[in-house]
Amino acid sequence: MRMRKQLFFTFLLLFVAGILSAQMTEQELKAQKEKLQKQNSSLKKEISQLNKDLQRNQSESKTSLLYVKNLDQKISTQAKLVNGLTKEKKYIEDEIYLTQLEINKLSRELVELRKEYKDILVKAYKNKSVENKLLFVLSSESLTQAYRRIKYLEKYSEYQLGKADEIMAKTKSIEKEKAAREASKKEKEQLLAQQSVMIDELENEKDAKQKVIEEFKKNAGVISQQIAHKQVEQKQIDAEIQRVIEEEIRLARIRAEKDKKAWDAAAKTNTIAAFQTYLNEWPNGDYSNAAKRNIQQLEADNKGWQTARGTHTKQAYQTYLSNFPQGQFASTARTEISKFEAAEETARLAREKAEREAEAANKPVEDVVVKPVEKPKPVENPKPDPAPAPSYKDRSGSAELSSNFSNNKGKLPWPVSRGEIVGRFGTNPHPVLNNIYVDNGGIDIATNKGSNAKAVFDGEVTAIISIPGGNRTVLLRHGTYFTVYNNLSFVSVKKGDQVKRGQDLGRIYTDETGNTILKFEVRSGSVKQNPEMWLGGN
Repeated sequence: MRMRKQLFFTFLLLFVAGILSAQMTEQELKAQKEKLQKQNSSLKKEISQLNKDLQRNQSESKTSLLYVKNLDQKISTQAKLVNGLTKEKKYIEDEIYLTQLEINKLSRELVELRKEYKDILVKAYKNKSVENKLLFVLSSESLTQAYRRIKYLEKYSEYQLGKADEIMAKTKSIEKEKAAREASKKEKEQLLAQQSVMIDELENEKDAKQKVIEEFKKNAGVISQQIAHKQVEQKQIDAEIQRVIEEEIRLARIRAEKDKKAWDAAAKTNTIAAFQTYLNEWPNGDYSNAAKRNIQQLEADNKGWQTARGTHTKQAYQTYLSNFPQGQFASTARTEISKFEAAEETARLAREKAEREAEAANKPVEDVVVKPVEKPKPVENPKPDPAPAPSYKDRSGSAELSSNFSNNKGKLPWPVSRGEIVGRFGTNPHPVLNNIYVDNGGIDIATNKGSNAKAVFDGEVTAIISIPGGNRTVLLRHGTYFTVYNNLSFVSVKKGDQVKRGQDLGRIYTDETGNTILKFEVRSGSVKQNPEMWLGGN
């Protein structure tokens, strides 16, 4: 008997634990399913946008690199969505299974409740007469027992009603779970239909890509010749860009030498007029900020000296030295202080001598007359001290511009409004054809027909390069950095223009195959950089 009880309680504990575990799993499944549904919804939006881009690309050319790029991206996104829908279907199947388990559990509980309620009704039928209940109360041996029996009858009646309510609640729970199960089944059917459509579309897109590849292969010879021609043309452009940049560096070096020479002259003179002359000649010079600071310091120095000179006291000169220890008139101030100290020393010696004489003549010290200290005359026409040897820093002007540009690494806007990278920095294989490699000093950005190239940063148009039989290139300077915008059919700026970030530079050329590709480069001096590292949103 004891063994049976132990087995019963063990089974009960395992059953309860299983139910709790199932409930936790159901909650986790629901959270995972919602997360997956959000991901699938995002993929559907991405596919919708890609469809729009593909329709536009297709109307321009089915063999453009942007069309191939978007087609590849759509195939990849659709494959992810099919995989996501498969996972979502699995979650729904698990939900249906867990819902069915809950229905089975509630049904078993309902059977037990109905059995208990049946027994209650049979007992109530046997004792339904009022006489039996009254006799049950009146047969009590005391008032206390009679009171307890009345309460028992009331509780028993409530218990009967409670069981009925519990049966109704269980029945509603079962109906609710069945409704949830049916909803999950419908959701699964809809999901299977979506998955089927997506799989068909995926196969269609793969077929479309294969046709494009075949079209490229058919024109492989022509494309190879075009690439070789473009490479030759690009080398000519690179040589011209290199020449322009080297010339810019040479002119910048000459400018820096002249700038430094003018600064050395101003710093040696160390006067307001000298620094103002430097600023007039080099308003944006490498040392313009230093010149402005020196002018402010010299003006404050002059004001402090005039105050000390006007007061002409030892304390006034000491205050000047305290504020301007390396000031223009520091040595003169020290001379004036020395003269005051010498006069004070003379007066002190005279007083001591008079005191000694008074003491020898037996006269009171108070009667001693001492000549007052004469205020020394100031130095006439004091000259400013020689300027201290200047300490030079790196060329702050160009360094500041360079710093501003370099601080935007990874944050620069794209040189087109919309586009995709179809050619990366360095030596890369052709995106469609095998055994064809392209050397790239920047990146190729495919965009829509009619798009304009835009400046990625404030700068100056250093050169507009045009190769015979080729397109135009705009070179912008940003301090010691340069950006290159190549393959423009026409330009809307001229050499020497100051341009702002986002300003249109010219229209990007669209070739006979429908490709609208901007060749974009970033250079530090003459050294080529990987533009992808500079653009934001990659």
